[in-house]
Amino acid sequence: MRGPIDQVIGILPALGRAQVAMKRIAELSEQFATPEQGLLAAPSNAPSGSGRIESIELRDVSYGFRAVAGTKPFVLGPIDLHVRQGDIVFIVGENGSGKTTLIKLLLGLYAPQSGTLLRDGLPVVAETRDDYRQLFTTIFSDYYLFEDLLQGAGMVPDVAERYLERLEVAHKVSVENGVFTTTDLSTGQRKRLALMNAWLEERPVLVFDEWAADQDPAFRHIFYTELLPDLKRIGKTIIVISHDDRYFGVADHLVRLRHGKIVAGDAKTHDIIKSSSVPTDASL
Repeated sequence: MRGPIDQVIGILPALGRAQVAMKRIAELSEQFATPEQGLLAAPSNAPSGSGRIESIELRDVSYGFRAVAGTKPFVLGPIDLHVRQGDIVFIVGENGSGKTTLIKLLLGLYAPQSGTLLRDGLPVVAETRDDYRQLFTTIFSDYYLFEDLLQGAGMVPDVAERYLERLEVAHKVSVENGVFTTTDLSTGQRKRLALMNAWLEERPVLVFDEWAADQDPAFRHIFYTELLPDLKRIGKTIIVISHDDRYFGVADHLVRLRHGKIVAGDAKTHDIIKSSSVPTDASL
């Protein structure tokens, strides 16, 4: 009997570790399944998370971080910002001016510490925040590229192949059974595949965080002068963090940040901050 008993005793520590691991996985799954308290009890008058959006607004919004020893805490805001459907908005400014923080507030990834985030004039609250986040496809500077193609409704493989041709990577990668044949590409080419996924997701708002920084000059020109206008023509709202001042003229509006504040005096910035009208004939 000693042999079997020793085996049972030997596996007890492994079973204990497995139990702890499964408990942590369950906690993580629960956290992601219900990121906001009361998420499943969204009010009946809340707009749906997909399809149409007319405006996004930050009204007197502020967000601050803890101070690092010996420095003052960084605070973004108060910010008043109104993005309309179909706009191409460039968020520009020096490193550390608050561009990424502003983007995360617009995306609903950060909840404002003061002020209000509104979608189509209605406040985005805890119960509707996850729905609101589904409006966006985002390519951050530290994005992750999945091999599986995120395919929207009605998309077929030949459309994917046409996109690969347009993005000038069809000679390196193709789509087979809904999966990229390879993602072992340069950083710039991988970002093009991420852009293709953004197209196929068919969400109304596209957000690009320094997307063109890793592109060669020729394709950078194509991105700003051809791809962004094409996306605007099909009704997308586009928000871009950029340092490429040569292409600022492509934007409908510039939001220039400095030390966590929107810099006044820029005509395009002034237009987007003060405008409160929403086109009634625009749809996504």
